[in-house]
Amino acid sequence: MNKTMTETLLDKETADTVRLSVEDAQTLGETALAKLGFTQEEARMVVTHLIDATVWGYEFAGLPRILVIADRPELKKPRNPVSIVRETPVSALLDGGNHVGYVSIPRAVDVAIDKVRQSGVAIVGLRNSWFAGRNGYYLERIARAGYVAVYFGSSTPSVVPPGASKKILGTNPLAIALPGRVNPFIFDMGTGTVMTGEILLKAFLGEEFSEIVGINGEGVPTRSARELKEGGVFPFGGHKGYGVSLAVQALGLLAGSRFRNGQVSDFGSLLIAFDPELLMPLEQFTTELEELLTKVKTLPKQPGVVEIRIPSERGFKEREIRRQQGVLVNKHVVQRLHDICGTSVPLK
Repeated sequence: MNKTMTETLLDKETADTVRLSVEDAQTLGETALAKLGFTQEEARMVVTHLIDATVWGYEFAGLPRILVIADRPELKKPRNPVSIVRETPVSALLDGGNHVGYVSIPRAVDVAIDKVRQSGVAIVGLRNSWFAGRNGYYLERIARAGYVAVYFGSSTPSVVPPGASKKILGTNPLAIALPGRVNPFIFDMGTGTVMTGEILLKAFLGEEFSEIVGINGEGVPTRSARELKEGGVFPFGGHKGYGVSLAVQALGLLAGSRFRNGQVSDFGSLLIAFDPELLMPLEQFTTELEELLTKVKTLPKQPGVVEIRIPSERGFKEREIRRQQGVLVNKHVVQRLHDICGTSVPLK
């Protein structure tokens, strides 16, 4: 292990956390998912994604998601292979077969990459799937293949429009990935003030947010995660964030989001990818992108500012460090996972 990485831990341990190696976290997660009925391959796909989200710096998007998956009603329904239900040389609509997005979206990515290789552009929709995880995880594959990708993901209601007292929109992420000289440029954001995963983890732990981020079931502003589950959160950035969230929800309809439960507010994934060579040589684009990012980072800084960062820069750096240092997981989450595995361990 690199000496610098061992001297300074990225994540400080607390009385409520347990440090796991990436290998131990992978094993624990896969064992728990197997107990929930996932195949070995599915469990590996899901946990690999969850661990990557954790080492990228998003604790709520890691192993805690297995506890949410365990309570989902979809697990009690039949699951079918992901299939293509509509297709042209440049497009495809996939049916996710009631699989969680960690399993079904990679298949949509495969189709997108194949079509871009053959036709230069791809528009791929995915319906009948649930949850998505960290969208940048999927787009990184496309960008490392040398292509541009844009992703829109609609979901079930959790966001309250300005002036409303009831939720109707999902946290509806959008993401953009561009091939780079070394690492891709990845911008990945949700359109809610906070993400659903954050709410669910804090609700499980009985925690509150530091500020008011939404309303309870009666429409009263609140910081309580448990109350936010019944009420809803605000969109980011006021009316501008609301507009983006609504636009992503509408784009989800093109991916067949209504197919699942007959509702216009549901899970739908829409992926657009293309070869930058359609417009200019890839080498020219990556060179100009590097120049742009360098100019941004070398701008004069305001007093007290140490560094001007660009999207995804922190994540790429910290991912490699956490892969060696291990990841911190809340001890209550670890205990619940062991309960699912049938290997309960007492909390210290």
